Amino acid sequence: MAPRRHGQSLISGYVALCVGMIAFNGGAAAQSDPVASFYKGKTVYAVVGSGAGSSFELYTRVATRYLGHHIPGNPTVVLQQMVGAGGLKALNYVYGVAPKDGSVIGMLNPTNTIEPLIDPKRSTFDPRKFNWLGSLNTEVSTCGFWAKDIKTVDDLKKREVVAGATGFSGPKIEARVLTDLLGIDFKVVDGYSGLPAMDLAAERGELDGHCGFLVSYIKTTAWEAYKAGKFSVPLQLGLAKHPELPNVPNAYDLLKSEPDRQLFKLIMGPWTYGRGMVAPPGTPPDRVAALRKAFKDMVADPEFVNEAKRINMEIQPLEPAVIDKLLNEIFQTPPAVIERAQALLSVSER
Repeated sequence: MAPRRHGQSLISGYVALCVGMIAFNGGAAAQSDPVASFYKGKTVYAVVGSGAGSSFELYTRVATRYLGHHIPGNPTVVLQQMVGAGGLKALNYVYGVAPKDGSVIGMLNPTNTIEPLIDPKRSTFDPRKFNWLGSLNTEVSTCGFWAKDIKTVDDLKKREVVAGATGFSGPKIEARVLTDLLGIDFKVVDGYSGLPAMDLAAERGELDGHCGFLVSYIKTTAWEAYKAGKFSVPLQLGLAKHPELPNVPNAYDLLKSEPDRQLFKLIMGPWTYGRGMVAPPGTPPDRVAALRKAFKDMVADPEFVNEAKRINMEIQPLEPAVIDKLLNEIFQTPPAVIERAQALLSVSER
């Protein structure tokens, strides 16, 4: 072996010194990042107000697997179910009870965000004060029917339509909205435990079908059945058509008067920010900024994208500014339209 030269020894020592300085500086930078220091070794709780099997729980559960990888300090993110009052229990917890330090985030049912307009005496939150991180999808609701004679909007207007509901929730609310706006004669049969139970009842002929049939739910549970023609979707209910239902009429497009369109936007518009995630009001701005960046990086993460595709989970991310803009528009709804909505969404039935 040739003897090591003095110059080689100096170069090796210089390289080792540089590597050591880089490692030291990297460690020092990590220690000097207050956000990373806060989250390192922490658990972040992601609160959702729906139980297992719901699309909200599914979206939150999938997000918890990836979000922590993109938060400085790489905390563990854990799903926390808080079921009750149609999602309002979870919303009120995140808004007013949860720590305001960035260790708790939540996925909201968007329909709950209009409660301060519909029932101001019992609503103690303002959704415009949440720190929105973004939304995983833009949701569109539909009505699905197994009855063979219901294929179009005109078919819906030919006779009484027997539709299922799970209490005072989406299926019943949307049936009332369509009765008011389009004159469809719905007979709502209440008391079903959930959408799967209503689907089975419609397959057996006990119901014609039901509303509150979110496209994301159809895609993750019944997309093949829909494509095979086992049930029809004659109508969708969004501020814009779903891109995969281009030939299905949209109720919003059928409305002629501005008050009717304002009523629809008030009640159905929040689904536009379908799977929105928030941090509580008062969360430190630097942690909010880090959580927003982590959310944005997560939805671009190839592993997250691949899992969403594998289970047919729709991802159409929305920026916080888009959500804030729509919320502000909804909260400018004229009082007369709000009164009309209050009558449709009767507080006494809740």
